[in-house]
Amino acid sequence: MTREKVSASCILCGSTNRSVLYTRNEWKVYKCEGCGLGVLDPRPGPGQLNNLYNQAYFDNHYNQELPPDSDAMLRRLEQESHRLRFFRPYKKTGRILDIGCGRGYFLLACRRSNYEVEGVDVSPDAAAYVKTTLNIPVQAGPISNIALDEAAYDVVTMWHSLEHTPDPNEHIKMAGRWLKDDGILVVDVPNHEGYDARKAWSQWTQWDLPFHLYHFTPRSLTALLEKHGFEIIRRKNYLSEQMKAKLQKAAIPGALARIIAQFYSGGSYAVVARKRI
Repeated sequence: MTREKVSASCILCGSTNRSVLYTRNEWKVYKCEGCGLGVLDPRPGPGQLNNLYNQAYFDNHYNQELPPDSDAMLRRLEQESHRLRFFRPYKKTGRILDIGCGRGYFLLACRRSNYEVEGVDVSPDAAAYVKTTLNIPVQAGPISNIALDEAAYDVVTMWHSLEHTPDPNEHIKMAGRWLKDDGILVVDVPNHEGYDARKAWSQWTQWDLPFHLYHFTPRSLTALLEKHGFEIIRRKNYLSEQMKAKLQKAAIPGALARIIAQFYSGGSYAVVARKRI
């Protein structure tokens, strides 16, 4: 695999002061001492990135493609419902664009809740399944090659996709361009300062190298959004699957588990943001 070096200047704050955060085999993640953003350096070269997201990637990370009316699909859509609940108080209807839509299960859940839905994904394999099996409009390719109308969407979402992009600045900038002035941006990223990462560290599954090119914290994600003219209106710490299993084993009721999640520093960190007009 060909690799390319990343600039030593942080893409977020410009600092060149950084330290090694995590190493696995030939891959190394550096942390910016100015803002806490983590970056994989070196990373797969431009010609390699698209090749990473083939059918085998989605099979390994998300299991097999699901038939639309299967029991397995119904269970998956129920799992997606928590994402809808997160932003629905701000946009109960409208047009949703999911960047990094993968196999489109979130978009299918949204369509069944009466939203208009579209997707974008770098993987032609994933896009083909979403388009042909789920009958959801989707464009495949890097975001720089995607042609969409400006100010056309009520909601733009990025569920565990921002960490995969070689240019988070471009993703947030394009999201702002595609959103209506009163639209909302929803972003969910792994939190390398959260409880799960600190406890598991070398075994933390969300390092996921070399797929995750950037590694966020609540502070660095907030700084990125503010840099591009967004203000956060809701924040949430998501329980990891491992923590959910522990709470279920301890017979913690769902309502209490959700309260615990608010004081529990990840799993992952999600925000709802709007443009500063």
